[in-house]
Amino acid sequence: YIFEKQTFCKVVVVDDDNDGLSSMADNLGEAEFTIGQAISKKTLELELVHRRWGPKGTVQVSASHTTTTKELVTLQFEGAHLDKKDTFGKSDPFFEIYRVTGGHDALVKRSEVVYNNLNPRWRQMEMTSSQLCGCDDSAIIKIKVFDYDEASAPDLIGECTTTLKEMKKQKKEIVQWDLIHPKKQGRKKNYKNSGVLKILQCVSVKTFSFLDYVSSGLQLNCMVAFDFTASNGHPNTPASLHHLNAQGVNQYTMAWTAIGQVVQDYDWDKLFPAYGFGGALPPNNQVSFEFALNANAQDPNCQGIQGVIQSYQTALQNVALSGPTNCAPIIRTATRYADACATTPTGGQGYLILLILTDGQFTDLTQCVQAIQQASTSPISIIIVGVGNADFSNMEYLDGDRNSADDKKKKRKKKVLCVDTT
Repeated sequence: YIFEKQTFCKVVVVDDDNDGLSSMADNLGEAEFTIGQAISKKTLELELVHRRWGPKGTVQVSASHTTTTKELVTLQFEGAHLDKKDTFGKSDPFFEIYRVTGGHDALVKRSEVVYNNLNPRWRQMEMTSSQLCGCDDSAIIKIKVFDYDEASAPDLIGECTTTLKEMKKQKKEIVQWDLIHPKKQGRKKNYKNSGVLKILQCVSVKTFSFLDYVSSGLQLNCMVAFDFTASNGHPNTPASLHHLNAQGVNQYTMAWTAIGQVVQDYDWDKLFPAYGFGGALPPNNQVSFEFALNANAQDPNCQGIQGVIQSYQTALQNVALSGPTNCAPIIRTATRYADACATTPTGGQGYLILLILTDGQFTDLTQCVQAIQQASTSPISIIIVGVGNADFSNMEYLDGDRNSADDKKKKRKKKVLCVDTT
């Protein structure tokens, strides 16, 4: 299962009369569906259709999500009485965590170096239980402590083995290990250790996948916004990004169809609020940055992918391309919509995906950042798709992993995905 790809399946119901299953008479009917359709519904009922005789009853498909529960693990260690490795100073210790699988050590994490210190306290580090121990609390984990040397390979101070299960005991008792240097242990009769490694913190929090949420009844909604600015070129001009070919297709409809086909399987009502921005509306040619493509401000919903395309094609005939490329209004509109749909009519949770299709960079970038910050606690994600050959590199500024312009210390929580289709 891959979310961004449609995986098609077919159910064939046959009558097994012990004379083979190749005869058309044995085929009672067929039904096709996507994995996305199956997991977005507790029970998917499909019509069985015979190739020759048409509808032949129904079949019900139930999909279950089988996975190993993952945890986000936060660890912090400190060392005590580590061996002195440097001639003119103390050691510069760091450690590495390894997952032991099939007799081989696989590096998972490496700490920072604490310089000139035999009793270091390292910073916290995070990893998933899948990375750390393959989601097996009892799997062997090896920790090696080294002395960093800028001019040569690091020197081993000592190593120890443990398990995630043992580290979790830290909340109730002191958990520490002797750091053993194998060569020293073999040479010295009274060798005890090369220091001690102690765990200060071991916190594990369960993490959930997209499938976990959908399987639990999360209802997705998708809103789409098309760029109606003049930089796209007049729709009647073949070079225009809005120019429709003989089949009624252009780069905007192709981008929407490609993404819409994936999202529609999870959209519970198949109704898509569809907007335009940067267009001049009749009759007075006033520029709007959040107008409904179906010209119904009270109900901007379009039925299915094709419904959005039909409303878009109609809007191209009635709305003049203008500008500038301001997107903050549509982000705010989507945020209000997401908040209103946070709880579904059946009492479940709702989540909105805002898809913005544009031919260039936003002219109100600062306002967009502010709108995204305001949306950080709302159930919404934003996908920005660049259409055409413009430079979209500036759009990475909107990425939720980057610091905001107004507050360098505050991270934006909302993830914005920017995609360039060129």
